[in-house]
Amino acid sequence: MKLDAKFYGVVVKAKDNTIVPDDEYMVFLAKDTAFFNILPAYRDECIRLGADRAQIDAIRRGIDRATKWRQDNPHRLKIPDAKGEKLLDE
Repeated sequence: MKLDAKFYGVVVKAKDNTIVPDDEYMVFLAKDTAFFNILPAYRDECIRLGADRAQIDAIRRGIDRATKWRQDNPHRLKIPDAKGEKLLDE
C-alpha cells in the first residue's frame, strides 16, 4: 500500500542506489513549518532508541541544511495544507 497520498515519484537510497518501495516512505518538505519544528524531537527520539552516531549526525546536518534553506527562502515557508491538492487516496 502506498503510504503517501500527496506526492509520488521514485525515491532512491543514496548509499546503494536501490529504489525505496512506495509502502516504505512518506514525503515532508523543508518549507512545511510543522515538519521543520518536529525535527529536533525526531533526533531526540533516535538518540533515545539507540540509533547510531552516523544517523544522529545525518539528522543534525539535515536540520542545518533545512535551517539555512528556510533562512534563505522565507517567502516559500508555509503552514501545511492539502486544500486543492489531488490526493491519491481519494
